[in-house]
Amino acid sequence: MDCKSAGDPEFVSARSRESLKSDVIAVVDDDEDVRAALDGLLESLGYRSKLYDSADSFLAAKAVDDVDCIISDIQMPGTSGLQLAEQIQGHEKPVILITAFPTHDVQQRASAAGVRCVLIKPFDSEELIDHLSAQFG
Repeated sequence: MDCKSAGDPEFVSARSRESLKSDVIAVVDDDEDVRAALDGLLESLGYRSKLYDSADSFLAAKAVDDVDCIISDIQMPGTSGLQLAEQIQGHEKPVILITAFPTHDVQQRASAAGVRCVLIKPFDSEELIDHLSAQFG
């Protein structure tokens, strides 16, 4: 699936649209199209989102206490999504990482940092919905 269409309502199950949430999810990705697609998907599910174009901008905003979950790309200029997860590990916020380049090292470091899951691009929106449902019920 093209990630740009992830926010398209036809990809979102009726079950997911029915349960409105008040949780705030940070989307951290250097790709504007991915941020927009995830923002649209999250909005269609009833979540509120805060968008950041880098892990550095998320950290500079001191936003970790203002969100309930973080979805971050791994490979970005500056601080990577994996480094972000390692830096905020003590805050006990659910972190979902996305990457087009999964490796055994990434999986190990993500697990050690308490990351809830690593989604491999391109991922199906239902896969993300399932992980969010597991986090927020």
